[in-house]
Amino acid sequence: MRIDSIISEPRISPLSQVNSDNDTKSNDTAFKDLFSIALTASTEESREASAVSREMTAMLLTGQLDNLVDLQVAGEKSSILFDLNLTIRNKVLDAYNETMKFQV
Repeated sequence: MRIDSIISEPRISPLSQVNSDNDTKSNDTAFKDLFSIALTASTEESREASAVSREMTAMLLTGQLDNLVDLQVAGEKSSILFDLNLTIRNKVLDAYNETMKFQV
């Protein structure tokens, strides 16, 4: 996942600046929007890495690719990105479940 793609997004306002009417929301990006953008970018990058790995595997099977190292690197990159997305999803679900346990 590229960090520079997240940095270019508008900054998040500190909680002390946000009032109950959400007047500052027009100028700043909410955390959920920023998280959604980052997760979408990460998922898309994972899909692209998986497609590259599949394409390189097909090239190897048809004899168009001679370098096994590139194939192994592409496969590992795809696997690591998938595991990262799965871990992020699990952590978000755990946080949501913990939040739902709070007494109001």
